[in-house]
Amino acid sequence: MYRRVLFTEAKKRYVGLTIDGEIDIVGFEAVRGDWAEIAKDVQESVAEIVLTTGDVSKAVSYVKSVIDKVKAYQFDIDNVIIWKTLDKSLNEYKVLTPHVAAAKQLVEAGYKVGKGDMIGYVVVKGGGAKLAYKVKPYILVKDIREIDVDYYVEKQIVPAAMRILEVLGVKESQLMEGKAGRSILDYFS
Repeated sequence: MYRRVLFTEAKKRYVGLTIDGEIDIVGFEAVRGDWAEIAKDVQESVAEIVLTTGDVSKAVSYVKSVIDKVKAYQFDIDNVIIWKTLDKSLNEYKVLTPHVAAAKQLVEAGYKVGKGDMIGYVVVKGGGAKLAYKVKPYILVKDIREIDVDYYVEKQIVPAAMRILEVLGVKESQLMEGKAGRSILDYFS
């Protein structure tokens, strides 16, 4: 039973505030394993803010504050690690995906990796157009300023927040600059 629930246009994607006051998130990045912790945290916080307070502008302000902190490198590297499991041995992969590229870097650095291992990587500046050329195993990162903060803002934080906020009339540009959308209460009256 929900006190409030917010459905997106996508099937089986919704967030709800249960009558017990718990936030229930179904089908979003927050419950998937291949997103950075910071994106999951932002999505959970946005859901909690809009469902408990009904204040969309507060949620937008929260996202903007996270973006500002990330752009100022005020985050722990653990929050931007993306974890993915190797489903097969490295030589069996035909396509160079980000986690496979990171695993190969680990092997080159002397680490032993194989099928079933969880590979933790971050997206760093430079490389090519393909994401696999812009990753680095997090344990090989020497300076947090190697991390491509624009990637995390544009491809992780903003998309995770927008899965909820776009339903409430917020535009992506508002997270990067301007004003908030309508109150969530407009949708429940």
